[in-house]
Amino acid sequence: KHLLNQTSDHTIFFIERSTDEGDPYYPVPNQENQDLFQKYKEMAEKEDGVSFAGRLANYKYFNMDDAILNALELFDEDTAAMFDKKTEENSVVESE
Repeated sequence: KHLLNQTSDHTIFFIERSTDEGDPYYPVPNQENQDLFQKYKEMAEKEDGVSFAGRLANYKYFNMDDAILNALELFDEDTAAMFDKKTEENSVVESE
């Protein structure tokens, strides 16, 4: 009812579904796409300093809350070493 600051006396309801026809918005879980995903995943793992997150990076559908959680968890993984290093530096300074 309040999508994009619009108001309405009606409720809008819609359903999205993946499809093998046309331009699918989400990967269709079949063997061909899984094989393609593995190929992309291997290529992505060779990229230093680049992180891939979300629906396309995982080649599967996520609800929006799961997509955001995926991005936050990836951020935690990618920055953990940086925070661990700062913690070590602070403990060295404190012990001196």
